[in-house]
Amino acid sequence: MREPADRYSSVAILLHWLIAGLLIGNIVIALTMDSAVLFQTHKSIGILVLLLTGVRLVWRLTHPWPALATSLGAWERMAARVTHFAFYVLLLVVPLLGWAAASTGRRGTGDLFGVIPWFDLPLGKSGELHDLTGEAHELAVYLTIALIVLHVAGALKHQFVDRDGTLRRMLPGR
Repeated sequence: MREPADRYSSVAILLHWLIAGLLIGNIVIALTMDSAVLFQTHKSIGILVLLLTGVRLVWRLTHPWPALATSLGAWERMAARVTHFAFYVLLLVVPLLGWAAASTGRRGTGDLFGVIPWFDLPLGKSGELHDLTGEAHELAVYLTIALIVLHVAGALKHQFVDRDGTLRRMLPGR
C-alpha cells in the first residue's frame, strides 16, 4: 500500500511519536531523578532514543518527506528545515554525551533496562571528562527543551491560526 504524498509515512510517524514520547519521558525522569533505578532507566531510555534516531535517520534518508505546504513563506520553510536538522543533531548529541558521561563515571552505563548488557564508550574513567560531558549533556538537553517548545508552538500555530493541515501530516491515522 502506497503512502499519501501529502503525509509522512506510517513508519516516520511511528518513529516521530515514539521518540518524542521517550524524549519527553526521559526529560521528566531527569528532572525528578532521586534513585539509582530511575538513573538507570534514564540511561536506558537515552540509549534507546539514540538507536531509534539512527533508524529514523536511515528511514529519512531513504524516504523523502512530503513537500511543504505551498502557503508557507520562505522564512517558515527555512525554519522547518533548520528545526528538523537541529532535532536530528540533538537527538544524536544528547544521548551520546549522556553515554560518554556515564561511561567516564564510576558506575558506567550498566545494563539497559536491567536486562540487556551494554558497554561503556572506550573513554576511560575520568572525573574531569565525566564532569565535562555531563555539563555538555545538560546544556544540550536545555537546547532540546527549547526546540521542543518552538516545534510544538509552530505545530499549534499551523493547526489553529493558519489552519493549513501541516499538523495532520504527522498525526497517526488517515
